[in-house]
Amino acid sequence: MTQRQTQEERSRQTQARIMKGTLECILNKGIRATSTTDVARQAEVSRGALLHHYPTKESLMRAALEDLLNREVESVRDMAERVSAGTLDFDTLLDTLHDHFKGDLFMVTLEYLTTARTDDSIKEVLIPLAARFNESLESIWEHLQSNTRHSTHENRVALNATLCMMRGMGAQSIWRDDPALYRDMLLFWKRTLIEAGFTSRQPAKDPGGQVT
Repeated sequence: MTQRQTQEERSRQTQARIMKGTLECILNKGIRATSTTDVARQAEVSRGALLHHYPTKESLMRAALEDLLNREVESVRDMAERVSAGTLDFDTLLDTLHDHFKGDLFMVTLEYLTTARTDDSIKEVLIPLAARFNESLESIWEHLQSNTRHSTHENRVALNATLCMMRGMGAQSIWRDDPALYRDMLLFWKRTLIEAGFTSRQPAKDPGGQVT
């Protein structure tokens, strides 16, 4: 029994290394240019070990996408727990969302989004997991807006407008590296939501007295 558990643990560790290596290859080369040989080299496993767990590139890409989005859903669940505990407020939520939609993790997701447009196998995995991610965020947002006058539909519109802006900033950062602009855009959007009555909380001020 002990030996079997050891083998299972090794298998999980190998799969975790393969998932990490896959996402690194996708980030550096893109999905279409990534081969199973590339991933095996990046993950520092034999190609035979990789093919044992993921016999085809398609199964590997599907598994990596599912792993990525499942971890994103877990991060949203963590945010939900912080909302319930009173440690996550409006400003922090928007800042956290901004962090989600920038950097390497978003770029990998963006690669999957563009691939899903013409690859039905990727699209089939993406749609339900992305829907679960959005539904979790909508639940958190609804909880934060529970003391406002807005309907569930209005809350949903405000959140999804926010998500679209976040994704847009993340995509634009590919050709325009301007953190100060994106920070000011986020501040503008916070003020817009406040003026629309989606929160009674005012944006915080930095030590220099500027609204942030």
